[in-house]
Amino acid sequence: MRFQELPRPEFAGGELRYIFDTSSCYVPGFSQEGDRFALSLSPVAMPRQHVDYITRIYDPRLIEPRVVTLIDNAGERVGYLELAREHDGRIARITNLLVEDGYRRRGYGSLLISRARTMAKADGAGSLRAYVSGINAGAVRFLLGQGMSLVGFSTYEDELMLELGMKV
Repeated sequence: MRFQELPRPEFAGGELRYIFDTSSCYVPGFSQEGDRFALSLSPVAMPRQHVDYITRIYDPRLIEPRVVTLIDNAGERVGYLELAREHDGRIARITNLLVEDGYRRRGYGSLLISRARTMAKADGAGSLRAYVSGINAGAVRFLLGQGMSLVGFSTYEDELMLELGMKV
């Protein structure tokens, strides 16, 4: 296994294609007691859907994005990670995290998260953040399993904000 950084001049505007099937989604909620509130996630069953979503890497709106690919021992690209900066570098944002179909559930996603943590710490970030659609239940479960917690959500964009605090 090895990681390889993808040079921006060569790969800017390149596409990543996310394909997944889902039969559930995560719905955020909150409760309030006095001046305290708590966020929660609830899984909700839904009719099975096939989702095919395309995104671009090195989006010009991102702050100092870096993209790495995970290459397996056979030389195949099995995953991608794009990390950018938020809030003056205090937060590292995972803007893309993809394990290719056919390579999932083999630990490659955990390797990519580990690499994200290493890169974020090296840049002095205190936390790692990801925004993910609640309909991508597999990704939400994976990120929660990696130690991330729900810290916010947008009903406008149907995105959950998950974050992992790190000691720098």
